[in-house]
Amino acid sequence: MKKKIHSFSLLLFFSLLPMAFFSSCDSDTNSYLDVLVVDEATKAPVSGAYVETYQFNCNSSDYNYRAGSTNAEGIFSTYFLNPAIISIQVRLNLENGGYRMGTGTVRLIEGDTKTTQVVLTNEIRF
Repeated sequence: MKKKIHSFSLLLFFSLLPMAFFSSCDSDTNSYLDVLVVDEATKAPVSGAYVETYQFNCNSSDYNYRAGSTNAEGIFSTYFLNPAIISIQVRLNLENGGYRMGTGTVRLIEGDTKTTQVVLTNEIRF
């Protein structure tokens, strides 16, 4: 009788063990970032602005880099594989050959979505 109970206990243990390991693998470990670009004067979202996001690693020249343009709502969305402190640089090219800039930083947390706002200054640069 003891042998049957012991065998059943071992069988139950080894059948439940893989479920414990594989269920923890389903968690999302990416870090998500939404950059909202707004105009300094009007506080309105700016579409078509070029956004660069990057993180420099102090131990090497390797860095996370993502770039793209804001959508109609003034948002650029991306993700990173690890939590990080990300620098953001936004540039809006103007028809007269000049451009406007905005910068920011944000700390990303594993499995979380951070929304940060970057303000385009009114200063026009050439």
